[in-house]
Amino acid sequence: MIGIAMRQSQRFIVSLVLGLGATLVTASTLTKSPINLAEHKNTVATSSTTAQAFTAIADRYEQDYFSRFPEQALTWGRPDAILDRWSDHSLEALDRWHKEEDRYLNELSALDAASLQGSPLQSSLLLLKDTVERSQAARICKSELWQVDPLGGWHVELAKIASKQPVGNAQQRKSALKRWEAIPTFIAAEISLLAVGIQQGFTAPKPAVQRVITQLELMVAGPLTKSPFYDCAARSKDKHFSKQIEKIIATHINPALLSYTTYLKQDYLAKARESVGVAALPAGAACYLAKVRQEATLPLPPQAIHDFGLAHMEALKKEIADIGRKLWKLETISEVFQRAKQESTGVFTSEEQMLAYNFAALERAKKAIFTSFERLPALACTLKPYPLHSAKTGAPGEYSPPAEDGSRPGIYYINTYLPKTRSRIDQEATLFHELIPGHHYQFSLQMETPTGHSFDKYQWNSGFGEGWALYSERLADEMGLYSDDISRLGMLSNEALRTARLVVDPGLHVLGWSRQQAVDYLKKHTALDQGIIEGEVDRYIMLPGQATSYMIGKREIDSLRQLASNKLGTKFKLAEFHTQLFKNGAVTLPMLRLHIETWLHQ
Repeated sequence: MIGIAMRQSQRFIVSLVLGLGATLVTASTLTKSPINLAEHKNTVATSSTTAQAFTAIADRYEQDYFSRFPEQALTWGRPDAILDRWSDHSLEALDRWHKEEDRYLNELSALDAASLQGSPLQSSLLLLKDTVERSQAARICKSELWQVDPLGGWHVELAKIASKQPVGNAQQRKSALKRWEAIPTFIAAEISLLAVGIQQGFTAPKPAVQRVITQLELMVAGPLTKSPFYDCAARSKDKHFSKQIEKIIATHINPALLSYTTYLKQDYLAKARESVGVAALPAGAACYLAKVRQEATLPLPPQAIHDFGLAHMEALKKEIADIGRKLWKLETISEVFQRAKQESTGVFTSEEQMLAYNFAALERAKKAIFTSFERLPALACTLKPYPLHSAKTGAPGEYSPPAEDGSRPGIYYINTYLPKTRSRIDQEATLFHELIPGHHYQFSLQMETPTGHSFDKYQWNSGFGEGWALYSERLADEMGLYSDDISRLGMLSNEALRTARLVVDPGLHVLGWSRQQAVDYLKKHTALDQGIIEGEVDRYIMLPGQATSYMIGKREIDSLRQLASNKLGTKFKLAEFHTQLFKNGAVTLPMLRLHIETWLHQ
């Protein structure tokens, strides 16, 4: 089985993924030897030189990155975020950034990472180097030329920026006006990229394009004050500013959105690809491998991912059957989930009820936190309904991190559309995934925990991040947070979904699956509603590899927990293990294993 093969080959994977060009110190090499004073002095000098060089490089990279991507600085709540312009999405600007990345990678590769052994800077160096390497490898996909993405597309992200744009003083409002007046230029650049993509054979699949067209039409429908881009004005107490934003929406934003929509309808849709997998694109198979490594941080072949998904689904079926027999004398996964949905649909009569139900689960998690953790981060979190353009087109729920200064809480965007049709089966599990003990706990702790370099707190990869959030759903069960067996079935449904992704994602992208095959598989193996399922599949289509990271990451965390438990025996403390997991921030999975093994041999 793939799980056994993975554990046997971990040390090989560490060296393969990190590509250090220098000797890694692993747990098995931590042995004592006589100290040569001359060699020791040279080692100290080398370490000091490397530390200074790396810090200078990382300082420059951090500054360059947030200057190149000012929206990311705002998303992370950095006080130095540039607020009056957008990222330059032109091919010329992208080429300049790629050359910058190459220079940074050359500089990082020239450093002796081994000389920093025992210093937090070693982890910071390896993490930054691996991040740039994975970004460089993923260029083969040319994603910028076919990004018509219903979940994480630019139109969705800009709406989120509107909800975060600071407008508390006159200068901030002036910056906001300048930024939002530039929307037509931003959107024109996106149209130009798609046109180049058509010329080079890179297009988005038709289902994703059709879903984005629907979203854009919803964005421009209705009163200007209901536009998702009016959010920054709604938060302002300046009536004149609010009128200015309203005018910009009418004269700049909506006309530009309509122009993009018209382009998609009249020019792009007919040329969009029929095949949904990236295998249909130039170098598509290589693109998929690069995306899996970029997202999950492990270089796993598509067939192995697919096979592990099939095997793990069989194990889940047995666990689901146990609850099904107990509650209704049902055993098959589809029958159990269908009955659970019937039993738990119609519970909510309003959006307010849905929010109250989830807030109650959040409060239970906060009160139980010290059963499994040594601390509760200070940064606050909350829930917020999705805007209509996302909710109506099947958005499943997502998390947005807090500002590091605490001025903005972490936000779980929840789909409250048509609450009477919503099942409560997965409400609690998803809440625990997105907030506590899941994403919010991880992000907050990452911001509050000192590491080797300040840029560490802004690093992210799905293998560790989504792996942790999925692990958290099971952890919530250990913490006694689920209200009943229906909600525990929701936990199992969520894990079945992430397991199904291992089957569906490589199936879609390199194994020849159709979109309908993916939809049918999710319908059979999860408790999701039809609209959410179709939104999920379109998400996988536009984000190759990302969907695999959840179960891959969870499996690695489970494996490390078992390793620690076996090694420490009665001395094993779950809270201490969790502290060690987060000690170096959102590192890659190979780096995480190396850290835990080193900790266990100290």
